[in-house]
Amino acid sequence: MFKALIRKSLNIFLRLIPLGIYRRIIPRNLIGVFYHAVSTEPLPHIDHLYPPLTAAQFENALLYIKRHYTPVTYQNLHDHVFKGDSLPANAIHLSFDDGYVENYSIVRPLLLKYELPCTFFLTTDWLDNKSMSYRNKVSLTIEAFDKLSSSQQLTAITTISQEFSQQLTGRDDFVRWILSLVRSDEPKIDFACQAVGLDIDAYLAEHQLYLSTEQVQQMVAEGFTFGSHTLSHYKLVALDQAGIENQIITSSRIIGEITGQKIVPFSFPNSGAGLDREFLEDIRDRHSFLGLFFDTQGIALDVPFILNRIWAEHRAFPHQGPATNLPYVIQHAYRKEIWPFGHLPN
Repeated sequence: MFKALIRKSLNIFLRLIPLGIYRRIIPRNLIGVFYHAVSTEPLPHIDHLYPPLTAAQFENALLYIKRHYTPVTYQNLHDHVFKGDSLPANAIHLSFDDGYVENYSIVRPLLLKYELPCTFFLTTDWLDNKSMSYRNKVSLTIEAFDKLSSSQQLTAITTISQEFSQQLTGRDDFVRWILSLVRSDEPKIDFACQAVGLDIDAYLAEHQLYLSTEQVQQMVAEGFTFGSHTLSHYKLVALDQAGIENQIITSSRIIGEITGQKIVPFSFPNSGAGLDREFLEDIRDRHSFLGLFFDTQGIALDVPFILNRIWAEHRAFPHQGPATNLPYVIQHAYRKEIWPFGHLPN
């Protein structure tokens, strides 16, 4: 009871510290911020996973960045780490993961409007709509389930429960179950798709979810950088070393071939937690075309070739209309560095 009270009090106190104070007491010469999707309309393949930004929210985030930080390119970061070049004060690097088509249609025009650099990390198996992320399948399955009649929902739940020995009694149970599934559970996800009448191949044929090769090449010509986000978005810690190396190297080669970049940066799907840093460094030493690696641990420091980034779409920090939530997201990343017992409760 007493410990819980202390924890709650400390949490309240840390929330009251202005971001400007945090930036003084926890100096960082660089922060990274990353997103996945920005849209002007609902995205059923994403909406049940996390809240994509509206175009207005993203535009306000860019304005906030321009007012309070100095945006830097991937090349700036590369030269800083490997050549010792200095970064400007309040440097920030913006990036997107996964490679959704809205990066071209919505994100790109806003970045060009405000002249902000950005790095886009692509999961290469999804490029040109060749296949669909298991997480996008999950979101679409929930969306399809919600469009069924009550009797059809009951049939779907009963079918799934019997197939996988689950006791699903309603929508909430079904949503919790399917959201809990991981990459290795994809056969279960595919079964659930069928149970709610969702044809993934047909959906991909009718909807462009991911960037095309031609769109990537146009964005490269416009000055944007592309990196690898693995072949198929496996959480790498679940693979053996040969599998990890294949996911990194093969996808990075594909990006290099498409873009003509001599150096290809890489970002970890989910996170790089639990991966042997010496093994990762050995991969980089043996493959000179690999650039910096990017992780998802806020402003935490890592080995020199791994730069962390702040995930800016977290449900814990909802937007208020078109206003940006970026100050709160960044402040939270600093709070996590002070809190000595791990993740700070939201």
